[in-house]
Amino acid sequence: MNKKQNILKIGKDVIKSEIIALKKLQNSIDYDFVRAVDLIYNTKGNIVFSGVGKSKLILEKTCGTFSSLGLSTYTLDPTAANHGDLGRLQQKDILVIASNSGNSKEIDSILKFAKKTKIKIIGITSNKNSRLFKNSNINILYSKVKEAGDKNFALIPTSSSLVLSSIGDAMAIAVATKKNFKINYLSQFHPSGSIGKSLTTVKEIMIPSKKLPYIKDDTIFSKALGKISINRLGCVLVKNNKNNKIGIVTDGDCSRCAYKYKNLQKIKVKDFFTKNPKFISEKTLVSDALKILNKNRINVLLIKKSSKVVGLVSLHSILEFLEK
Repeated sequence: MNKKQNILKIGKDVIKSEIIALKKLQNSIDYDFVRAVDLIYNTKGNIVFSGVGKSKLILEKTCGTFSSLGLSTYTLDPTAANHGDLGRLQQKDILVIASNSGNSKEIDSILKFAKKTKIKIIGITSNKNSRLFKNSNINILYSKVKEAGDKNFALIPTSSSLVLSSIGDAMAIAVATKKNFKINYLSQFHPSGSIGKSLTTVKEIMIPSKKLPYIKDDTIFSKALGKISINRLGCVLVKNNKNNKIGIVTDGDCSRCAYKYKNLQKIKVKDFFTKNPKFISEKTLVSDALKILNKNRINVLLIKKSSKVVGLVSLHSILEFLEK
């Protein structure tokens, strides 16, 4: 086996070890998990996460996941807790404490304070004989797992860290599902970044109806083309003589018309406009609007509310918004 093959084997073996660890977790998780989810769901206070070493780092990620789902959370550093931060804890809070061994000395003061003030604890550990297990109201006990790598890496948290991360994700999704969480809620908690942008509705970036250019259906080709060029939207909306909005003329319509007809001086908008343009709701997500545009190979979408045109969104405006 050459060096490249050996490195590839190491990578695959690590992943295999961690898959085995997750399968053990899947088989060992029981109704204590349900009890933990119910406790978090019903809490009137904060969900406070605390751990030591790698567990602390994993729980910071879990805390962020809970927060992104609209739940009130923060992390409590055990060292800071010993120097005054225990005062942040309130009786209505819930502590989620993780420790693979369950005997980390750093968490002892938190356990004692919680017991004294009757703050409920969800313990996450692999050791049912540990102090964490014995002092927790609910325990999520996972099977001991083999850390990835050979004997030289037996003390390096790898598989156990992945297990803890998975437990955190499972709890967060279970609680959020029980709270009837919907994907559009994410835009409230992620106003910036790619998540927030993709979950923005077209209502927030559309050009309102009152700012859209209109022409009559008996307008000649050259004037329609000029109107499109001036407004730089790639289109104009069409009205009939009764002032009813009946369609749209895009720059694509103009190109096809110029190819089809020889004498454009006699051509009017009613001869080539799009009578059935694509409409979407103002509640449509920007990401979904982009998919519709790409699927139909068009550049603009009209936005309707209660059968009325309330705005327009273009491919250009969506891409410009997403690239900011």
